[in-house]
Amino acid sequence: MIRSLYTGASGLKNHQSKMDTVGNNIANVNTVGYKSTRTTFADILSQNIKGASAANGAVGSTNPTQIGLGTQIASTDLIFKDGAPMVTGKNTDLCLSGDGLFVVRGGNETYYTRDGAFDFDAAGNYVLPGSGHFVQGWMANNGVITTTSAIGDIKVSIGQPLVDATSLVTYIDNLNADMPTITGVSVDVDEPLTVGWGGKEVGIKGIPVNGKTWSFKEDVALGATIAQIVDSGGKVATVTLSPAAQFEIPKGTDVDFGTLYVLTKGSVTADYPVILKIDGKEYTALGMDKDMDLLKKWNLKTGGATTGSNTITITDGTNDITFTLNSPLEENLEKIQMTTATASEAKPVTLTFSDGTTVVKTDGTYTVGNSMPVETTTTVYDSSGVAYTVPLYFIREDSGNSDNKWLVSISPATAVTKGQTVTTEVTDANGKTTTVSFPVAEIQFDENGNMVTNSDIDTTGTLTLGGQNVTVDFTKLTQYPSEITVKSTSNGGIGGTLKDIQIDTSGVITGIYTNGIRRVEAQVALAHFSNSAGLFKTGTSLYQETANSGTPLTIKVGEFGTVLTPGALEMSNADLANEFADMIVTQRGFQSNAKTITVGDELIETAINMKR
Repeated sequence: MIRSLYTGASGLKNHQSKMDTVGNNIANVNTVGYKSTRTTFADILSQNIKGASAANGAVGSTNPTQIGLGTQIASTDLIFKDGAPMVTGKNTDLCLSGDGLFVVRGGNETYYTRDGAFDFDAAGNYVLPGSGHFVQGWMANNGVITTTSAIGDIKVSIGQPLVDATSLVTYIDNLNADMPTITGVSVDVDEPLTVGWGGKEVGIKGIPVNGKTWSFKEDVALGATIAQIVDSGGKVATVTLSPAAQFEIPKGTDVDFGTLYVLTKGSVTADYPVILKIDGKEYTALGMDKDMDLLKKWNLKTGGATTGSNTITITDGTNDITFTLNSPLEENLEKIQMTTATASEAKPVTLTFSDGTTVVKTDGTYTVGNSMPVETTTTVYDSSGVAYTVPLYFIREDSGNSDNKWLVSISPATAVTKGQTVTTEVTDANGKTTTVSFPVAEIQFDENGNMVTNSDIDTTGTLTLGGQNVTVDFTKLTQYPSEITVKSTSNGGIGGTLKDIQIDTSGVITGIYTNGIRRVEAQVALAHFSNSAGLFKTGTSLYQETANSGTPLTIKVGEFGTVLTPGALEMSNADLANEFADMIVTQRGFQSNAKTITVGDELIETAINMKR
């Protein structure tokens, strides 16, 4: 009989535990993301009075005789069904449905929760305000999110600057297939004569004689155009200064023929020779048939330099001058074809084009066979949001084979080659300068005006602004015999500050900036467990994994049936009606077990009274 008291006590204890569970569910009926629990009972091991027996010929089988010893709690189960969404209107609140949980971090520990009442703290961290746990997800890099990378704290600060550096420049529209190319370059000589043909040069310049040095015999006044020079042996020569002396030159100052542009004028003799540099070989002119004015433009006269000859003749178009050489020429030089020249105010360059037109230039470097540069500009934003206007020039090449090739450079000089790295400086609106470099690209078009793409031809280039690489895409260009309309577009934008954020149904956090730009900043990550009911409650609506929950799988919204509702919270899934029904059942069970103890006590009392 005493055994019945313990049986009833076990029932009281377990029903009390169940009542605790019911009370906890009711207490959390308004807890965000709360998942209700239930308590299930199981009987305790029974006392065996008699075992079961099998039938034989005379007697049938019998069941075992066992007396139960009470009840025990079998489990407290976590009910992970969804709670109803509750609209809050707060854009940082998130309501999660489906088989997933938010991931948060506190210290070195990772936790999981269905409580989406998140907010941004003063430092811009996305957190659970009640506990300060950091919400986990993927941060964007220049507006691009890589969800295959590791998750980390989400941080988006209101007022943060927009860093939208340019990464791509795209050129579109047309280059003129009939763009004229340079067929001739001529230079007015105002310094020691240098002319060239077929890539070879002829240079005429005064030099020190027999290893002697020259110095000015008398002081030279500012603006002087004539001066007397003397060598160490006392020989005197008259020279013309061109341009005129830019500063006063003291008597005895050494003569630098290359730097001061001191030009020999008068008759050439063995004492006062002139060097002619032909195809890398030097010839010494020991005499000349008449005086030469080196301020005029002199070219090699056609037929004026033949193989084996000891003379070479130059002309200014009207007058000819013949030099006597110290040794015969090694090759026949028939005509001048200057290939490259750099123009200046002091030395203008006359260009002749394939369409018969000519133009005089006072700046720039020009090469026969190439067109004048087609200038374009593009805007490039650096990593601080500062805008720079970068020039890019398109130069048509004419190899004589109708290759339809163009060089692309950041220099207007036409004397550039494919792969040559050209560097220049650009300035922003505030006067800040930075270095820009660009390896010269070579693009090509087919006979239909479409771009050729093969391993030998460039379709893109790389512009380097400071340490920032920008891809320049030429694939959308065409080459038709019509107007030049080439222009560029680029990504990136002017600086702004973050004024607001929005979160969409994918958990993507988008920043809204004062300059109107909307840029992806981060994305909220979720975790999926094979057995969410096996998670361990740690309080404050947080869970941790256990051996029975399985290892968490990091997922995005939409996977495993997960649905995200921004501006809302998940309500508790505790059902009051069910909880009240359970409470009544639990109450009756508790009362019944109490009655078991009372009756058992009365039976024991009766047995004791029998002795009286």
